[in-house]
Amino acid sequence: MHALRIGPAVLVVLIFVFLQLISPASVSAQAWVPGKGWGSVSIGYKNLYVRDHLDMLGNRLDKGQIRSNVVSMDVDYGVSRRLAVNLGLPLNFLKYTGTTPHIADGIKVLDDGKYHGGAQDFRFGLRYALVRTGPVMITPFAEGIVPSHDYVTFAHAAQGRNLRELLVGTNLGWQGGEGFLSKAFAQTRINYSFVEKVLGRSHNRTNIDAEVGYFLTPRLAVTGIASYAKHHGGLDYDSTKTPQEQWTPQEYLKHDELMRSDQLDVGGGGSFLVNRSTSVYANVLTIAWGINGHALNMGVIVGINFRFRTRHPNVSPNLVEQESAYLGSIIPPIVRNAELRACH
Repeated sequence: MHALRIGPAVLVVLIFVFLQLISPASVSAQAWVPGKGWGSVSIGYKNLYVRDHLDMLGNRLDKGQIRSNVVSMDVDYGVSRRLAVNLGLPLNFLKYTGTTPHIADGIKVLDDGKYHGGAQDFRFGLRYALVRTGPVMITPFAEGIVPSHDYVTFAHAAQGRNLRELLVGTNLGWQGGEGFLSKAFAQTRINYSFVEKVLGRSHNRTNIDAEVGYFLTPRLAVTGIASYAKHHGGLDYDSTKTPQEQWTPQEYLKHDELMRSDQLDVGGGGSFLVNRSTSVYANVLTIAWGINGHALNMGVIVGINFRFRTRHPNVSPNLVEQESAYLGSIIPPIVRNAELRACH
């Protein structure tokens, strides 16, 4: 009996499909599009722990701890060979424990040591594969963020920032060549976010997110990830002063929305193929550098991805199906998780 050999061409197919099956946190960060009539449903869980707060110089301060539990379900669908759309809504439940809760007249207190939360922000977007042949992929995208309801933001345990955003940027993807690099891939997303003004002040943001990965086996891939955020405007937190000494009363009530929280998060993880349409993934993430915000001590992320195909007669052919005579059922698609960040 002859052993099945996996050549460079097959590995390119694997990488292509692997990167199509994106997890919900990073659908718009995906350089590869699924193809007409193909899509995926992803369910994820994130457990995020913040132990320290950061001032404007990056000093770590013990202002209490925050535990976040996020459950998300996202859908990604290929409208055409080049165009894909995505929609998602996370549920976020948080708890703050510490001696410096946010308390103000007329605002519901969330920093009481109990879990609070619910639906956060709708995310919907599209991306277009401008360049989709060869080892390099260039895929511009646009994504909108709209709060699901008017939730409280004056809290350590706030669900989010309750602000509308428009993200515009591009994804760059690369598939490995021959030899050792034939099992490698990489992609980067660069975007600029137009964020809803608060108190008439602009505080837009630039994000750069990168990932490199490698297939250890046809079913198992490992990845390293990094996410960088840079705010253009916003408030700084000087830990040598009280809030009243550095902010106006209005700024104090809105500082969670206006904070210039620049940060660099790093981590890694892996994805494993269960069957032809199902994959699971796991990642860990921590902060490497940051100012003016919450220092993510540890983030653990797990999830599952289900791939589907519509019955439309013009559905694009699947690359794995094209190679089925060679691969059989041994090497199905693989899912991965790329981008993970603290919620606020």
